[in-house]
Amino acid sequence: MDEKALDIFSAARARRDVGRIREALAEVKAGDVARVIVRSPRYGLYALEGTVRIGVGGQPLVGDVILATSSEIQRIDLGIDPPQPALDADVVDPSTLPHGTPVRVTFLTPTHQTFALTGPITAGNDRFLLVGSWIVADDRAIAPRVQSIERLDDVDLHEVNVPPLRSVLADADA
Repeated sequence: MDEKALDIFSAARARRDVGRIREALAEVKAGDVARVIVRSPRYGLYALEGTVRIGVGGQPLVGDVILATSSEIQRIDLGIDPPQPALDADVVDPSTLPHGTPVRVTFLTPTHQTFALTGPITAGNDRFLLVGSWIVADDRAIAPRVQSIERLDDVDLHEVNVPPLRSVLADADA
């Protein structure tokens, strides 16, 4: 992700770019590479970059985000470079990533291929660290589909872009 794209994480909330979203939805097709900026009350502000595919209902998606139906989408950028894992980055120990740490995580899955998430690590009263809705680490072990984790020390993450600690449902048997 280039410096200009990373600036969104340092800024306070901006309005959704509805015009740009509509334009992107009119142009997008399967196989395009896109960046989707999402603001979620649970996961904060994050960017998802990857190849567009068409879901079961005929809707375009990037990763797990349906482009045409999410009111949490802030912006869609088409024609970006495909995400690549940061294989030259230092290996990051998940235990050194407290809630709110800005990171870029690259995943490889059979369904989504290679995609990247950039945003704050979120933690809760469970053993998982996430970016967006994707598990980065489970009890200090890096998740199996993670290819790389980059700590973005140069990103000054604005506090409004970091959600509160995630709450989880208590075990019914407890």
